Amino acid sequence: MPNSKKPDFSRAYSKANEILVKSSAIQTFPLSPKDLVKEQTPIVCRSFKKARKYGVDITAFGSESAIIMSFQGKKIIFYDETKPDTHNRFSILHELGHEINGHDFSKKDEDTYHRYEVETNYFAAQLLMPEQILRECQNRGARINRFFLQTNFGVSAQAADKRIETLARTNVEWRSRAEKEFDDIILIKYADFLNRICLIRNTYNFEDEYIRQQERNSWF
Repeated sequence: MPNSKKPDFSRAYSKANEILVKSSAIQTFPLSPKDLVKEQTPIVCRSFKKARKYGVDITAFGSESAIIMSFQGKKIIFYDETKPDTHNRFSILHELGHEINGHDFSKKDEDTYHRYEVETNYFAAQLLMPEQILRECQNRGARINRFFLQTNFGVSAQAADKRIETLARTNVEWRSRAEKEFDDIILIKYADFLNRICLIRNTYNFEDEYIRQQERNSWF
């Protein structure tokens, strides 16, 4: 009987939030995925080029971006060093998400694999582009578009577009108390970054607010 369990978005989101609050490796954005992996786990990051030097067959990975695997008694995230940094940030954090979310790869069914992939994508996106920061930027009048996300968070166009799509489907009022636990702390911790990319407006402009509301309406 296939595993029909749905992705646990709440767990992935909450685990990412906890890291955002407690991590010393993340002080601003774009973040360093390798520094975060080193801080959070005993996992090491190695390039596909280094994998070849180890004699590891990268063609057997089944991934063109990154993969987490056990090698000589320790876990390694292998990643494609020829890809842009914007790509590798997401790929490495995606693999970290498997570890942080306790994914059991002894389960081989397709439904479980798909669920794991969705959860880790959600986890990585929250670390790279925290929802709390994006909502606050929007409240301050910023237009959350592809250019804004790529410029300030160092993500790919694909990751930026997917993040905007996800935010459009998410109603913050539906979040549980546990999911909102770190909201204020995240905004306080990254206040310098927030103020650098999006200053607080001192005046209220009805025309600007109308434009922002039209943009919000287009999300639904």
